[in-house]
Amino acid sequence: MKQLLYILCAAAGLWLSACSSSPKEKQKSGETGGSTEASAARSEAARMAVIGYLPLNDYEFDTQYPSLEWEYLTHINVCFGRVNPDGSLTTDELTARLPEVVRTAHEKGVKVLCSVASNVRGDFSKALSTEATRNRLVGELVAFARENGLDGIDIDYEEHDNENADSPASKALLAFVKALHEAKDEEMLMSSAVYGRWLYYGTEWAGYFDFINVMSYDGNGVFSAETPVQHASYEDFVADLENWSANLKAPKSKIIGGLPFYGYSWDKEMSVDDIRGVRYHGILEHYGAEAADTDAMMNGQTLYNGRPTIRRKCEYVKANGYGGVMIWQLFQDGTAGQKDSRLIKAIGEMNK
Repeated sequence: MKQLLYILCAAAGLWLSACSSSPKEKQKSGETGGSTEASAARSEAARMAVIGYLPLNDYEFDTQYPSLEWEYLTHINVCFGRVNPDGSLTTDELTARLPEVVRTAHEKGVKVLCSVASNVRGDFSKALSTEATRNRLVGELVAFARENGLDGIDIDYEEHDNENADSPASKALLAFVKALHEAKDEEMLMSSAVYGRWLYYGTEWAGYFDFINVMSYDGNGVFSAETPVQHASYEDFVADLENWSANLKAPKSKIIGGLPFYGYSWDKEMSVDDIRGVRYHGILEHYGAEAADTDAMMNGQTLYNGRPTIRRKCEYVKANGYGGVMIWQLFQDGTAGQKDSRLIKAIGEMNK
């Protein structure tokens, strides 16, 4: 009997010893596969969100879309759904191409949000001016997202007029955002395009959104400037993100720094739009591949963000714990023939 008791006790001791082996010992002996999964999770968590705006009615859709480099993106904001004064939503710009884009994005592991904005300035604010029209817009947005298998909604409201967070217009906007947040499906994302520093949104704003897309471009009076100005400097980028963190109390993980894939030119030989704007691939076409590695060409007559500044901004985002970067907009990047000079690749290099 004593011999049997001894054997049982010895066996129990061996069993307890085996159960108490440390996780490190198990990893070394290959008894657990959790370390690989944990490492992958940490790597994914360290990556920035990369959100690209994708205008589905862009005149270059057919030439630029086929060579879109999905592997560098985490989200796209298809644009635009148009808000009408009565609270209805017009989606003519989206419907023809939306099914293909949503299907492809999801196959590539990229989430799709629908961005909504005014067609005519004033339409959005009128739609938010009464509870009835706000509720109609909320209902139509949620229904459109559900019907088209979208992952969320992006609000691009740009009808502010220097009002503060306590103005009637700002209160109506916040009431709309709150109603949309309550009505959407739980898994639906919400994001908003916001200004960097000149407008005070209040500290409640960020609580309703997953991403705060800071439009850190078109600054320094560029629209009316008669002489060249840099519309999207590194210093302004840093100040814009710090404002949202320090003054507007948004969690850094929600703050997304906006990157312009375009510039402005005072070069009389450059083909520009009516406000001197020029797409990044137009800059490459005019000046050659060397333009990719600087922010200025023609003795500072053409100003933009080249690959070094894009990398530097991404580095700042990662080093300071911000959520990621946003691109306006993807079709302005290098063409299929300019892939080696693309700005999206510079982002990808910083997001490993």
